[in-house]
Amino acid sequence: MIKRLQITFLVFVPLVFLIIGFKFDRTKFGTDPESAYLLNGLNIAMGRSVGHYDNPGTTVQMYSAVVIRVTHLFRSAGNDLQTDVLANSEYYIEILRYSLIVMNACILLMLGVVALLLLENFWAGLLLQLAPFLSVTLIEECYTKVAPEPLLFATIAVLIMLLLKFYTSIGPAKVKFALWFGLLAGFGLATKMTFLPVLIVPVIVLNGRRNKWIYIASILPSFILFTLPAATGYLHMANWFLNLGTHTGTYGAGNSGIIDTSKYFGSLISIAINNKALIIVMLLAVVLLVLLRFAGQKPKTVKSKEFRILLAIVLAQAGSILMVAKHYHSNHYLFPALSLSGFVIVLIFALLKSKASGKWRRVLEFSMPAAVAAVIGITLLNIPFLTQAYKGYRLSNQSTNETVSILDRDYKGFAKVYYYPVSFNEYSSLRWGNVYSRQYSTQKLTELFPLGLFYNAWDKTFQLWETNIPVTEFVKKYGGRILLVGGPRTPEEYAVVEQGGLKLKKLFDSRVQVVYEIDTANSILFKDAVQAGPRLSTLKSDFETFSADGKWILSDKGTPLCRKEALDASRTRSGTNSIKLAGMDCYGMEYEVTDVRPGDRYEVVIWQQGGSRDVFLVASAGSADPFYVQSKGNVDMDSKGWKKVMLNFKMPPSFKGDKIKIYLWNHGNSPVWYDDFQLTRY
Repeated sequence: MIKRLQITFLVFVPLVFLIIGFKFDRTKFGTDPESAYLLNGLNIAMGRSVGHYDNPGTTVQMYSAVVIRVTHLFRSAGNDLQTDVLANSEYYIEILRYSLIVMNACILLMLGVVALLLLENFWAGLLLQLAPFLSVTLIEECYTKVAPEPLLFATIAVLIMLLLKFYTSIGPAKVKFALWFGLLAGFGLATKMTFLPVLIVPVIVLNGRRNKWIYIASILPSFILFTLPAATGYLHMANWFLNLGTHTGTYGAGNSGIIDTSKYFGSLISIAINNKALIIVMLLAVVLLVLLRFAGQKPKTVKSKEFRILLAIVLAQAGSILMVAKHYHSNHYLFPALSLSGFVIVLIFALLKSKASGKWRRVLEFSMPAAVAAVIGITLLNIPFLTQAYKGYRLSNQSTNETVSILDRDYKGFAKVYYYPVSFNEYSSLRWGNVYSRQYSTQKLTELFPLGLFYNAWDKTFQLWETNIPVTEFVKKYGGRILLVGGPRTPEEYAVVEQGGLKLKKLFDSRVQVVYEIDTANSILFKDAVQAGPRLSTLKSDFETFSADGKWILSDKGTPLCRKEALDASRTRSGTNSIKLAGMDCYGMEYEVTDVRPGDRYEVVIWQQGGSRDVFLVASAGSADPFYVQSKGNVDMDSKGWKKVMLNFKMPPSFKGDKIKIYLWNHGNSPVWYDDFQLTRY
């Protein structure tokens, strides 16, 4: 009867966690990482491979695929899966977020109940449930992100329950524990590599050399199992982690080396300052371990399960801190260490209790409720920080909503171009997710959002989704009244945009939104394109005229354009012939442009039908004069379904040669046809 009542009380903390989580908010249209996990989950749900595997994060993508499938099954929207997800991306991201909150609330309930049943200690169960609230980072990330961190939280909770079962087991030397630990280790690594330091825990706690080797041997098969959707990216994944380990900067940047000593120790201090509860709990454990290690009965003490498990957990936490300090810029990388803090407190009490006797055992029994009260007290001190975060998300969303209203009301006659890579709007969110999911949704996005226009600050180009649009073509289609929405937001970003040739006039800004009008009259990018000067020459070919020997296709000037090998008559836009590139890595229509000078401008147009997204119109020079540009998608489509592909480029001042080559490249698996070529020099 008492135990049932205790279990009832253990429902309270998970319920509070659930209620607060459902009331919490997140920044709408967040690009990184929510949209990437949404669209990679969509890939898996549709039987495709994923395009994002840096974390690796595949367990989150697999989880997303299941939730997406189930959600779509119960919706009555009437659309196919891909259309429904892309057209309602924020709805699906919110479903994913809420489902993660529900899952972790259930995990918290299980954690408390398992601790109660195995340890026969209500306060230990309650302490494990309350401990996550010691860290604002833990709670905020679990409430606001569709990312590896909420799943890491659940993984660590399962690890704690498995360790409790191991601790209370009569025969802990059984092989099943080694296998279970190995399966969980592979899952954790597949979720995020910040789980890596936790791998040491089973190595220390498992009994017998055989069990340790079974555990180690089972990690790799488990990792492969949980990263199968990313199997095509294993090489990229390996290079990514190699760069992280061998460079001193964030994300594999910076100089070669393991750590930057000028920053590393400062990062350790910053981690300690920003995570006081974690450091205090670790220090208490370290002091206890040292004291017991040098006590009179040290062989017996060191071999005890309590000692070994506590030592293993503290080493895992220390390893996490040392690893994150290498490139410290956010506390969420410490998720495994933060998630283990409550278990460390419980282990401290368990170890003290195993060594105490008489009145000291009774003192410890009363001390655990006091520890629970202390955790509650610290949790209450964290409320203002969580409240501030909550208000920040709300204000950010209010800023986004107000910007959309102003654009719809006051700027109806303008073309709206969205700043990329990072700005808070539906278009940029979907674009980010598409880029990091192998661009499988490009065609559907173009159909659903035909006004998905972007200024790519990295490439300094205008784009319709993944298609580069030459400035001349952009002005022709959308006019000269152009808004840049969402960015740049920092002086550094603004400088990059100006260096790219745009002159901006700020119209208004708010918390996370800024809107500019592009001054086309004074923007170098537009001057160079729109005022490119008179046409110096134009060369055309519809692939219908041939040389006398039948080996060459001729241009409208009667000069050789390219060899006749790829000619085909099965599909044409005009006349009776086109050029066909049959499959993977086929090349065609290699035309050499001579008398090329720095500063020359060229416009290349050809019409394409069929093929995949991996087909390109290319202009390049020889290796001695590195110059290379290729098309990205099509800028228009005629009534017959032929797509207009364009290249618009200016030869750089550094170009030292006098020739370039124009050619076609099919890098996909499907055949593609080309017709009606035109080359213009300005």
